[in-house]
Order: sequence, then structure tokens, then C-alpha cells
Amino acid sequence: MNINKKDKSDGTKKLLVIVISAMLIFLLGILTVCYFFIYPSAENHINEKEEKKNIKEESIPMVDGYGGSYLQSVGQKVRQRDWGTLTLQQLLPINKTFTLSSMAIQLKALKIIKLTQMKEEVKEELKEFTGLSFAETYALYYKDNVSIEEIFEKEASTKRDIRKEITYFEITYTVENTSSNELQFFSMENVSFNNTLHYNVAEKNFIYSGDTIMGTKSVSRIDHKANEKREGTIGLLIDSEKTIKDVNSFSFTTSDILDGDTHELLTKAKTFTFSFN
Repeated sequence: MNINKKDKSDGTKKLLVIVISAMLIFLLGILTVCYFFIYPSAENHINEKEEKKNIKEESIPMVDGYGGSYLQSVGQKVRQRDWGTLTLQQLLPINKTFTLSSMAIQLKALKIIKLTQMKEEVKEELKEFTGLSFAETYALYYKDNVSIEEIFEKEASTKRDIRKEITYFEITYTVENTSSNELQFFSMENVSFNNTLHYNVAEKNFIYSGDTIMGTKSVSRIDHKANEKREGTIGLLIDSEKTIKDVNSFSFTTSDILDGDTHELLTKAKTFTFSFN
């Protein structure tokens, strides 16, 4: 019996179609199994990770006031409302009193704090405390016949954007006027760490609390009343290019002490140094 070549070719094509169809049905079956069994498992795994992340975030306490004051142990975190998440990286207790005439300054502690999860407006606010201040820029360029507008432009060019995280020094202290007279004074006009990182507090402090509200700037300084005691907190951003691993020493320079009524100079400013070694 002779089989026509055309019939043979048609039979081969039909067989090929049947085989391909069977393979497609098989693959479709596998995909169906994956969808109903594997995909839900993967989705559940993702959901579990999200839930764990949310639980972890919820476990960080939320505070309304300044968060740094709640940090007492390295690694501890708090979320400061409308600000960000604060993590304590280093805690250096000091608890030492320094005396200049009738002014007693008790230096409590130095902390290094990491700030993350900031709002955009917080980043913009902190950006103003990076780079050079206007006073520093003016001191550099005023002799070069540079206009005020140009000095502002030069100052702006030194600012850097705040990204996902930033670290800063927190200094806590108390200051007490032990005399019976009103005095004009500020505890820390300038500070330095390891004698390498230097800050003018009036220009660089971004935390205004107690004494740093009333006494930081000389033009708006409120006199210390007789026997008055104030709390103070200072915050100073750490430039990412100047980060130091360990703080070995801390020094601060006070302002002069002036009579509150006559503004007569009573005692010249002094620099104090504390070593952590």
C-alpha cells in the first residue's frame, strides 16, 4: 500500500500540533499550581517581613519633646514627633563642675546621636547649620570688596544637603549664678572636640532649650538673676567628612562675665578642657 507524501506530511503536522498542545496544557497546569501554592507563600513571606518591620517600628517609643533627653543607653532609640528617629551611638558622662568667678557650670554629659527618618522640612532646617555661617563667610571675604549679596551667595554655596541620616553632638549642662547680683554670661561660646572639631555655638547650635534660648547670642542675651540656675542643651551637627570615632577630649570657652546693670567687665572669658582618658 503506497502512502502519499502529502498525507504523510499532514499526519506529521497533526502529531506535532497534538504534542505542542499537550506541552502547553502541562505548562499551564504547572503555572496554575505555582499561582495557588507558591505565590501565596511568597506573598505571605513578604507580608510577614512587613509586619515584623511595622512591629519593630511600633516598638520604638514616640515622644513629643526633644528625644535626646530620653536616650540613656547606647543603641536606644526614640521617635521624636515631627522630627525623626534618634539613636544613641555614644554616651560620655562627665558630671564635673567648672567655676569662673561666681558662675558655676556643671557639665553633665556628651552624647553622639544618629538622626534618621527625617521629614523633608527637618532636612531643610538642619541644612542651614552645615557649611559656613554668615559671620564666618563675612570674616573671610569682607576685605575683598565683596558685596553683602555676594557674601550670602558664597555662604549658600557651602551648605550641603542632609540625606538619609546625620549624626550630631549633644552637650547637656547646668549653669548657676551664685552671686547676689544680675550677671550677663554664656557658658559655651565656642567648643571643640579632640582639638580638631571646632564650633561657634551661637552659629551652629540647633537645639534651643533653657539656657541656649536665653543666653546663646550676645545681642539677645538675658541676664542671669541672682542665684538663678538654668539647664542647657546644645546640638552640633557632625560633618560626614570630619567624623571622629572616639572623643578623647572636650574643651569650651565661656563668654566674659559682665555686670547685668552697667555691663561693666567683671571677669574675662576662660577656656576649660576635660579629658576622657
